[in-house]
Amino acid sequence: MKKWILILGGLAALGIGAAAALLVSINPIVEAGVNMYGPDITGPHVHLKTADISVFSGKGSLHEFTLGNPKGYSAPHAVKVAAVSMELDKDSLLEDVIVIKKIDIDSPDIIYEISGKSNNFDDILKNVKQLSAAEEKAAKAGGGASAKDEGKAKKVVIDELTIRNAKAAVSLPALKLNLNTSLPDIRLTDIGRDKSGKNSGVSMAEAASRVLKAVSSQLGSASKEAISKARVSLTVGSEGLGKAAKDMGDKIK
Repeated sequence: MKKWILILGGLAALGIGAAAALLVSINPIVEAGVNMYGPDITGPHVHLKTADISVFSGKGSLHEFTLGNPKGYSAPHAVKVAAVSMELDKDSLLEDVIVIKKIDIDSPDIIYEISGKSNNFDDILKNVKQLSAAEEKAAKAGGGASAKDEGKAKKVVIDELTIRNAKAAVSLPALKLNLNTSLPDIRLTDIGRDKSGKNSGVSMAEAASRVLKAVSSQLGSASKEAISKARVSLTVGSEGLGKAAKDMGDKIK
């Protein structure tokens, strides 16, 4: 009997040790996850310098996050932010669905580049939606995740996500114009929860899709206003440039 107690105690200790090792190494896991799987989700270059999340409180931050642009765009980035504050439900870290209580993105540097009839955010969003649809199709087909895709297979719930004090610029390479604009604060809630409030979760791609869709919508409205103001200003200075800006504004509409 004593022998079995010792064996069970040893197994329990191993289980606790494995869980502790996973929790202690959460920051490298987050960094590797963003840098490894981020480009698969969004298409362009994604980089996170460091993650600093406490396994005891679930609170922490991500530092120096950059979302690059798809091919064909000249702006140095789509989004760049110095720090992102967040709070996790630490008890969910070892579960299939990770619950993120709060994400606060303060003062992101956003560049909305318009090229022809498209723009960088719509192209990024298109790639995210394609991946999300492919994941949903694979899930319905009952295909299991490979070891390579295990990180992307994790689901998330985001109770609240806020983007505030955004510094945005509208880039029009065809006209060699960069117009500064502002965005209203964006607040999203209950990403990954069903109508009953159950945390069923969504894929990383689906969560990214919902956030990008909200940002892209606000950027579209802000760019129309910025171009409209520039059109008036350019018309006063140069009739030709004014007409070009008007044409670009009409395309956006």
